[in-house]
Amino acid sequence: MPYQIETRKVTAQDVMSIRVQCHVAELGAMLGEILPEVWRYCRKSGIAPSGPPFTRYHAFDNEKVDIEGGLPVPKPLPADGRVTPGKLPEGEVATTVHMGPYDKLPDAHDALHVWLRENRRDSAGPQWEVYWTDPGLEPDPSKWKTELIWPIK
Repeated sequence: MPYQIETRKVTAQDVMSIRVQCHVAELGAMLGEILPEVWRYCRKSGIAPSGPPFTRYHAFDNEKVDIEGGLPVPKPLPADGRVTPGKLPEGEVATTVHMGPYDKLPDAHDALHVWLRENRRDSAGPQWEVYWTDPGLEPDPSKWKTELIWPIK
């Protein structure tokens, strides 16, 4: 799938999230655990998320990943156990959209890496994914929409 890479400015976004480290093979299961936990905390607190869930990749190698999974919120809430308040940063980002199953997301990440190198742009922090389609509501993986966002200098 060819990826269109665009740049744009984003504003800072308050979030509630959980940050964990796990093996790459456990990534899907871990997100299936932490994203609902954040959702339950927001619902218990009486606040609706202000957008779809995200995963931010703080560090990633062939074996381990340091991720933060959560939800954007209209205002920060107090921390509760593993769920903590934070922000997605403002600034210029490179972004692309992946349509399809999550196991093909590395292709979109690779396209962003190539774009940064070819355009002589540097990373300005951890990249994140925004999950616009809920697999629980859309069973066809070919229709899943994921936006990849990478802060750049």
